Amino acid sequence: MTALMRNRMREALRATNEPHAGLLLTRGWPTYVNGGDANEGADKSSHIDRVCRLKPSALYEMAFERWQTCTRDSQRFHGWYGRLEGRMFIGLGTGGALETGVLTSHSYGMPMIPGSSVKGVARAHALQLGVPPEYRAILFGEDEDEVAHSGRQAGAGSLVWHDAWWCPDAQCLPFAAEVVTVHHQSYYHGEGEATDFDSPVPNAQIAVQGSFYFVVEGAPTWAVRAMALLRHALSDTGMGAKRAAGYGGIKEHAQLVRKDCETRQALRRREMGPEERVRDYLSGLDAKQLAEKFGPDLNKTLEQFSDEEKGLLPVVGQELRAAMLEEWATETKKSNKARFKARRYFMGQGNDD
Repeated sequence: MTALMRNRMREALRATNEPHAGLLLTRGWPTYVNGGDANEGADKSSHIDRVCRLKPSALYEMAFERWQTCTRDSQRFHGWYGRLEGRMFIGLGTGGALETGVLTSHSYGMPMIPGSSVKGVARAHALQLGVPPEYRAILFGEDEDEVAHSGRQAGAGSLVWHDAWWCPDAQCLPFAAEVVTVHHQSYYHGEGEATDFDSPVPNAQIAVQGSFYFVVEGAPTWAVRAMALLRHALSDTGMGAKRAAGYGGIKEHAQLVRKDCETRQALRRREMGPEERVRDYLSGLDAKQLAEKFGPDLNKTLEQFSDEEKGLLPVVGQELRAAMLEEWATETKKSNKARFKARRYFMGQGNDD
C-alpha cells in the first residue's frame, strides 16, 4: 500500500461534517492499493461509495439560492431547469489519485457543467441545424475560419453562457456509482487478440444525477433564442461523455420551471401598483384557471391580495373578461359549478353555494 495523505489530513477529513466531494475525489483517497492486491477494486469502490453518499452542504444551498436571485432579472438573464433522464459522465479526465474524474465546482464541490461546454453543445447543434453564420456570430462569436480571408480577428459573441449549477434536491443525491467493465485488457495494451475467453475487469466510476440550472446572459431576444437552441440540443444529443450509450440526456424539469416562473411573476408584481398587479394577475389566467381560482378556491385566492386590490378584482375582471363572463351567463351549479360561482363573484352577486 502507498499512503497518499498526511496523517493530519486523515483526522481532519474524518471529523468534517460536510466534506468537499471534489477534494475527496482528487485528494481524499487515503491509501492506494497496489495493482497486484486483490482488494484494489474494492478499496476504490468503497471510496467512491463514500462520495456518492454526500448531500449538498447548507453553504451550497445558500449559494444556489443567491445565484437564482441574481439571475431573475428578465432584462438581463434567461434561465431554464433541465433534469437528467438517467446519469451523466462529465470530467472523466479530471486528475486525481482515483483516475476516475467528475467535474465539480471549485468552491462547493457539487457537480457543475462549465459554461464553455454548455456553449459548445449549443453551437454544435446550431451547425447541425444549418443556422446562418451571421446568427451564430451573435450567439457564439465568429468562426476564425470564416473571417480568415478578411484579415481581421474573429469577434466575440453577444451572449454570456454561464456555468450550469446542480439543483439541490432532498430526493436525489448529486453523485452515483457506476461500473465500466473492460473485457479485453490485454488487447487494449497491444498484447494479443481479443477473445471470448477474456475475463472482465470491473472498473469503478462515478457519475452525476439530478437536475441543473442553465443561464444565458444578454439581450432578452437573443437570450431566449439561445436557450431554445440549448434545450433542443440537450434533449437531442445530451451532455457529457458516453452519450451514445444513453448517458447525458436532459429534458425540461417542468416543476422547477413552473415554480421559477411563479417566483419571477411575484417579484415583478411587487414593483407594480395595485391596479397593475390585478390586471397582470387576471391576464395570466386561462378560462379554466379563472373559474377555479374565483369559484371553489376563491377564499384561498383572495388571501394574496390587499384590501384595495380585492376591491379592484371584480371591476377589472368585468373589463378584461367581459366576453367570457357573458358566455358563462347560462351556466348553473349543475352544468359547471366553478364557472357559475366565478361569474357571480365578478358580477357582484356573491359566491354562496
